[in-house]
Amino acid sequence: MNGYNKFKNYLVEQGIKQNEVAELLGMSRSQLNMILNGQRDNDFMVNQVITLCNHYQISADEYFIKDTR
Repeated sequence: MNGYNKFKNYLVEQGIKQNEVAELLGMSRSQLNMILNGQRDNDFMVNQVITLCNHYQISADEYFIKDTR
């Protein structure tokens, strides 16, 4: 699965705007969008995943860890 489709779906379901997430992480919306869509080998840093999980009270295992099975 390219990018973070499950996390993107979570944002849509919760009505959370990408601008809000980008601001939380201290990045531009376009940077966030590249990460979410798996463009240019961009990825979240560990501290960003922790920030997102703590802020939105979600599980890193569920939204950010790729299942390689």
